Amino acid sequence: MFKGILRSIGIGGASVETVLHASEAVPGGEIAGEIRISGGDHKQDIRGVVLEIVTRARVETRGDDKVYAEINLGEAKLQPGRVEAGSKVNLPFRIRLPASCPITIGTTSTVLKTRLDVTGAIDPRDADAIRVLPTHAMNAVFDGLERAGFHLVETEVEYNPRRSNPFVQEFDFRPVGRGDWDIEEVEISFDPVPGGIDVLLTVDNRGGFFVPGHERTGRFRVLDAQADRFDLATELRQTINSLRRAGRF
Repeated sequence: MFKGILRSIGIGGASVETVLHASEAVPGGEIAGEIRISGGDHKQDIRGVVLEIVTRARVETRGDDKVYAEINLGEAKLQPGRVEAGSKVNLPFRIRLPASCPITIGTTSTVLKTRLDVTGAIDPRDADAIRVLPTHAMNAVFDGLERAGFHLVETEVEYNPRRSNPFVQEFDFRPVGRGDWDIEEVEISFDPVPGGIDVLLTVDNRGGFFVPGHERTGRFRVLDAQADRFDLATELRQTINSLRRAGRF
């Protein structure tokens, strides 16, 4: 009876370790590795190995409060079956990141969580950090904004299940030069498209004594294959200037 109690709380049961062969990928790319299951002191039926890609995001609420939660970006499941006592089971895997997966920057991080779904016991778990790199088009936009006179100050992931793309990573840039004194910030986010990204760019203008602050938003596309063929810094500067002028009265 006592052994049964210990088994029900996971003592003496199987353990799991995830070994990543490739822990870096761009959004839409693949993470590869191996699930290593070590049998305990008794045989166990494993209903499945669950792999989950998770990140932390701000969740939309009715009020102005900031509420953060762990969001599941995607998952996969393997079927190892029965694991005998003292045995070793290795399962190779590949899991694709969603095309809108947030990149690893600032406080934004992504984790691959592994869980054994075990009959009649606490599920063994493991967790491994994943580094999500910007795509070529994203890097071109970041570099273009820096050369246009703006530096990144903050990034945050927003989750809203009512949107077609429920999780969006926002990047806030502030102007460096005095010539942009009327700009509070420039905010960008990316929407994946085949071969590249759509860039949603918002210019937040400062208000004055008699003029309220305002926002204007534009949208344009950058393809990976074309990102190096034109001067993105100039294009971004022209877009920003056009949006700031559109908001003046």
